[in-house]
Amino acid sequence: MIRCTGFVCGCGHSGTTLIATILASHADVFLPFEESNVFFKWTPLALYRYSKLKQAAIGAGKSVLLEKTPRHIRRVDRIRRLVPGAKFVMPVRDGRDTVASLTKRLGDATESLDRWISDNTMVLAERGSTDVLIYRYEDLVNDPEATIEKICTFLGLSFDQSLLDYHRNPQRWFTLDAQPQHAALRNQQVNKPIYDGRGRWKTELGQMELKELTEGRGKLLMQAFGYL
Repeated sequence: MIRCTGFVCGCGHSGTTLIATILASHADVFLPFEESNVFFKWTPLALYRYSKLKQAAIGAGKSVLLEKTPRHIRRVDRIRRLVPGAKFVMPVRDGRDTVASLTKRLGDATESLDRWISDNTMVLAERGSTDVLIYRYEDLVNDPEATIEKICTFLGLSFDQSLLDYHRNPQRWFTLDAQPQHAALRNQQVNKPIYDGRGRWKTELGQMELKELTEGRGKLLMQAFGYL
């Protein structure tokens, strides 16, 4: 029986894959190591594919189903309607580091900036919702035990120190990614002890993006999440 379904979502490159990988090492958690995008589908198809995920979790003897698709931040209300009792884990990360990371992948700084602002505007709108837990990637890096224990409690999971050793059982994400080099890098990052990506913006972020985040369109979000 599945007693909890959790969705990890938010802006890409904010630590969604990292926390999903950590939680997947819990004995009670079933997590497919791919982004399903289930709730972007036609409703009957979405419900069918969700039922298949539940069946796989039950077949594996797990009681918590966890799914990670960052873009599901755009379908939170739909998921609430279709999956009663769903819970949402939403990491946020310093916009300067996120935009720098996204730009390296996408090759488009403006698109990366727009994505951070758009996605995190939706995250911020969920602040205070009882079915949502928002945490900062930087807090996970600073105090992984406390942050992971908080997330486990939210999902109704017991906390165990062994979760900090998730990297001892490597998992493969991004096997269907159209960018093999990106896939290899991301798998390497999430299959080692918690990756500290703080401060990369100091050498990688363009001045236009930095100004937009600290003085322009992104300023209020940066302040809301404690980055300014």
